[in-house]
Amino acid sequence: MILINIALAMLSYQTPDSSTVNLLVGSYTRQGNPGIEIIDPQTRKMVHAVAQSQASFQALSKDQQYLFSVHEEIDGKGAISSYKQEKGTFSRLSTQLTQGDAPCYVLFRDASQTVYVANYMGGNLSVFQSQGGILQPISQNIIYPKPSKAHMAVIMPDGGQLVVTDLAADKIHVHALLANGLVATQYEDVELPKGTGPRHMVFNKSGDIAYVLGELSGTVDVFRIYANEFTHLQRIVIDQSVGNPNHASADLHLSPDGKWLLASNRKTQNSIRVLAVLPSGELRDHKEYVVGKMPRNFQFDPSGRFVYVACQGENRIQKFAFTNGELTDNQEDIEVKQPVALLFLKK
Repeated sequence: MILINIALAMLSYQTPDSSTVNLLVGSYTRQGNPGIEIIDPQTRKMVHAVAQSQASFQALSKDQQYLFSVHEEIDGKGAISSYKQEKGTFSRLSTQLTQGDAPCYVLFRDASQTVYVANYMGGNLSVFQSQGGILQPISQNIIYPKPSKAHMAVIMPDGGQLVVTDLAADKIHVHALLANGLVATQYEDVELPKGTGPRHMVFNKSGDIAYVLGELSGTVDVFRIYANEFTHLQRIVIDQSVGNPNHASADLHLSPDGKWLLASNRKTQNSIRVLAVLPSGELRDHKEYVVGKMPRNFQFDPSGRFVYVACQGENRIQKFAFTNGELTDNQEDIEVKQPVALLFLKK
């Protein structure tokens, strides 16, 4: 009887996939589109929209009750807005200026209800506290020395540091993270070779390896982390275009099983490069796949069996099947004007 029950349970279990979620898309709004769109991946139709200008990046609370979205504006208009979800629709709660131009990344820390915003043209980190999703006036404005273009803020796996990639300075700023969510104003720097342009970074599940994408160098740098010290292990080229030095690599993600690292290239290659993760944490080049123009953010779906790619230059999101390092175009494009950022939202 026990064996029969186990077998029935195994048969009834279904790996979460695109059928269990909606796709939350953030986009630039120069073509009159709303900015934030909720799309059913099965029907490829929009089920809800939120009007927000230049909504180029979003973050969700763990319970997905609250949504935070940047307004990537300039001339002192850079801002962050918060929303509350009720049955798949979002209503605005608050908006605060980031005191920096072109905010391009937002991170939410559930433990302290803190919001961190990297301002690209402002070259600063904005820190906000929130209560019930409502943003309070800015708590900290960390301005980095010029030249600076803050691009991403991420909490290290041990939870004790917040790191900010600085594309113009070729540095990663490492701040101690305080219990209340604020950051130490004094920080350490991890330096990268001149011309790297660090844009995004991810950590492996064990937290001892970091991968840093260089937008301007078209590379991924691999670091081992021990006692919060970064030791460089490897640099691997992901944009192998010839004759065009204007690299514009954009995003990188580890597959859910940690066996593969994917990275996107814009302009020169318009591609996704797939790299195998070795036991040491270092990378081995596997294969490159041509995708639509200006691939920005991309995401694995919850099952890890599909990859969605936001192709800003072609007003579409491509869906690829992913199996053992191989990408196959499903020919199930989703039409969205100037898509930039993707998240998955539980139905």
